[in-house]
Amino acid sequence: MQGIFLRIYAAFLITSLVAALVTLTLAVYYRQWSNDSTNLIAPTGGYISAAELILQRGGEPLLLEWLLTFSRHPSVNAYVFDHQGISLLADVPADVRTYAFAADSYQARINPLGQTEILVKAPIQDRDGNVYLLVVEFLHPLAVFNLPAYIGWGLVASLLLFGVLGFILSRYLTRPLLSLRQSIRSFASGRLAVAVADDVLLRKDEVGDLGREFAQMAERLQKLLDGQQQLMRDVSHELRSPLARIAVALELARLDAVVEQGEHLDRIELETSRLDELIGDLLSMARLEAEEARQQWQPVNCLGVIEQVVADARFEHADGDVRLTADDPHCQVLGDARLLASAVENIVRNALLHTRAGTGVDIHLRRTNGECQLIIRDHGPGVPEHMLEDLLKPFVRSEQARERSLASLQQGHRGFGLGLAIAERIVHHHHGRLTLANHTGGGLQVTLVLPCVADAN
Repeated sequence: MQGIFLRIYAAFLITSLVAALVTLTLAVYYRQWSNDSTNLIAPTGGYISAAELILQRGGEPLLLEWLLTFSRHPSVNAYVFDHQGISLLADVPADVRTYAFAADSYQARINPLGQTEILVKAPIQDRDGNVYLLVVEFLHPLAVFNLPAYIGWGLVASLLLFGVLGFILSRYLTRPLLSLRQSIRSFASGRLAVAVADDVLLRKDEVGDLGREFAQMAERLQKLLDGQQQLMRDVSHELRSPLARIAVALELARLDAVVEQGEHLDRIELETSRLDELIGDLLSMARLEAEEARQQWQPVNCLGVIEQVVADARFEHADGDVRLTADDPHCQVLGDARLLASAVENIVRNALLHTRAGTGVDIHLRRTNGECQLIIRDHGPGVPEHMLEDLLKPFVRSEQARERSLASLQQGHRGFGLGLAIAERIVHHHHGRLTLANHTGGGLQVTLVLPCVADAN
């Protein structure tokens, strides 16, 4: 958001400075266009009348005193030459002297782009009839001021003024977008019941329209997912009854079955048990999708949970080698021990299914920066990099890339692609994270990170 904020801010500043520059340029050209004899020479009539009156009443001394008063008027100067061409003032600019003694006429000289903007001369007489020449000089405004300092302070004042106004305007435009971004991030993290700020929803512009449409979209998606989850729970629950009846019918069929039918009945029992396992996994996922109360959570010793899972794995896979190491045997997390054990069990079982014959599964527990890290690695073929994230989605399997162990192939079990998905949801439910990566030495490495008890919320 800083990008759009800076762009709006810079656009406002540039626009303001360009507007100020255009205004100044137009003012200069307007002043040059309006510098005709009528507009600029008109004020000199008062100076001519005053100089002649002062000369007739007080002579040269009083006229000289009057000329010295112009030092307090930085934009206007006056000079007087007697009938011999001698100036009453000591210092006379060369261009003024040249203009005074020019024999062409008494026309005003206009030079709007130089230091002297206009020069006007006129004859005046004293009481004895002696003729003096009065020259009035109007300086250009840019020559009166200290131009570098004037421009510098002007730019500083403009930047401060436009900077404050631009900051207020930019914040007004970007603040609702920042609020909306927070809602979108919350939505993207899985919290679909997001609340868009009221100051965004009440706006009558495009930002308000965007906020209202996003809120409606989030509400519709929430209803759709709620309906989907409810349907999954209902269907899974309803399938349990016919499966139970199938199991009963299967046992009754065994009573009247001949020996040749035993193999087919065993196959039916195996597939029924797999279907029951699938339904159980679906119900587990449905429960994890819902927000469960966490008031009953207790501190759980990670090593104790993992040791129990390892013991079960070694019992079920007598030919599998499961190696467990722990840097911190007292690492504890806050949560549900049953759910955490289920997550670890799903990952370990998946690793045992895919590790190559003659290899095992390595499990390492450590504590780092207030977090408990559990690393589970197999020695199988690994997974293509582009499929790592997809493996955490339900019903996603990488059969084309991950070979099964001989034992799992003999059992005929292909899995449902739910083990890692359930584990990821359990870890997320406990405010942790689960990541997949291919180990440099081969095989898939699964890392579970959970906040320790001291750092749990």
